[in-house]
Amino acid sequence: MTKLTYREAAARVKRSRRSIRRWHLNGMRMGWEVRDGQRVRVVELAVLLAWWRQRLKNDPVHQQRLRAKRAAETAGQDSPEPISS
Repeated sequence: MTKLTYREAAARVKRSRRSIRRWHLNGMRMGWEVRDGQRVRVVELAVLLAWWRQRLKNDPVHQQRLRAKRAAETAGQDSPEPISS
């Protein structure tokens, strides 16, 4: 069970530490751990990735990219393939 600090979590999902803090304030489960004699806020990797995937699914830019990719794949399948001799 991997636990990450705010900084490590932000680097893992390529978001700012502020985003990770906002996710925590919105309900993402986090705990405390003592590292190098200091108490730090930590989040389990599985919990972090679940929140990140949920946010990604709801991102309008990501949805547009998915629609464009599906349209390109569909257009490629509809066109007849050249017959090689």
